[in-house]
Amino acid sequence: MKIGLLQTTSLGDIVIAAPIAQYFVAPGHQVLWPVSDRYQPYLAAAFPGIDFIPLAAGSAGYESLGHLYLQPMAMLRELGCDRIHSLYSHLVAGEGFTVKGAVNRRLAGSLKFDEYKYAVAGVPFERKWALSIERDVVREQALLAHLDLKGEYVLIHEQGSNFKVEVNPGEAITRDHRIVRIEPLTGNPFDWLGVIESAAMLFMIDSVFANLVEQLGIGRNKTLILRSGIQSTPVFRSDWRIV
Repeated sequence: MKIGLLQTTSLGDIVIAAPIAQYFVAPGHQVLWPVSDRYQPYLAAAFPGIDFIPLAAGSAGYESLGHLYLQPMAMLRELGCDRIHSLYSHLVAGEGFTVKGAVNRRLAGSLKFDEYKYAVAGVPFERKWALSIERDVVREQALLAHLDLKGEYVLIHEQGSNFKVEVNPGEAITRDHRIVRIEPLTGNPFDWLGVIESAAMLFMIDSVFANLVEQLGIGRNKTLILRSGIQSTPVFRSDWRIV
């Protein structure tokens, strides 16, 4: 069976939803997933069992209705998908109107957005924590070497796609630890997994990196910095200190 997924952008959302695709791939289904072309190369490498299809932004941009829904839906239908799941719990066109049938309003009004994705796809929510990534150890080691990390360090992620906060761990921590901040040094966010695992402490905004830590069960001494209301904040169930 060919199964299509609609979630072309927001890398954090794609990571949250990746176990949905893996759930369908496991029994032998083919999963076709159009994603923004800026993500496709490293998503394809990290999740080799999923057929990620690069989708260019076009003149309207990455957040346009065409890029988010209309183009990928047409593409998946043309490719002959037997089932297509739209994973958006909220989708409003730039012109101010909603797309009929794109969102299950009943579920969207009752569930957090990550719970929603699993519910509309018919996948047990527990699978969110079964995320599997094909890691590139060579790239991870290259980033570790570039940062020249010696001794214990604190890793901070404070800059998201539409959110930034100044994180100050405090003098007691900065006195005894090097402070490292996640930056776009390699063009591939998965390269940071080795740095994340080796950090003595993590301070992270609700973001793709926090999702990776949560879903893979990695990292220690973790502090999560909230940025959204309840329905737009994913479920974090591991040992985070939440501020």
